[in-house]
Amino acid sequence: MGEIAVLLQQKAGLGPDKAQEVEQVVVQHIMSRVPSEFQGMLGSVLGSGASTADGQPAAAESGGLGGLLSAATSMFGNKG
Repeated sequence: MGEIAVLLQQKAGLGPDKAQEVEQVVVQHIMSRVPSEFQGMLGSVLGSGASTADGQPAAAESGGLGGLLSAATSMFGNKG
């Protein structure tokens, strides 16, 4: 069970099965909105059950949120 499912159980009072189902829907929706080059990094941030927009398991790339932010910064240029 992923972190999102645990939060759904604690904060929304959902049972374990429903929390996992909602987690899958949320993660798939988020992944469908993210460019494919970021899906692996986002998958590692969201948890092991994450999949790409086409339903494939997200690649387990290292870096987590820091890697995602670093890639986005380099893609859009560092304005700082």
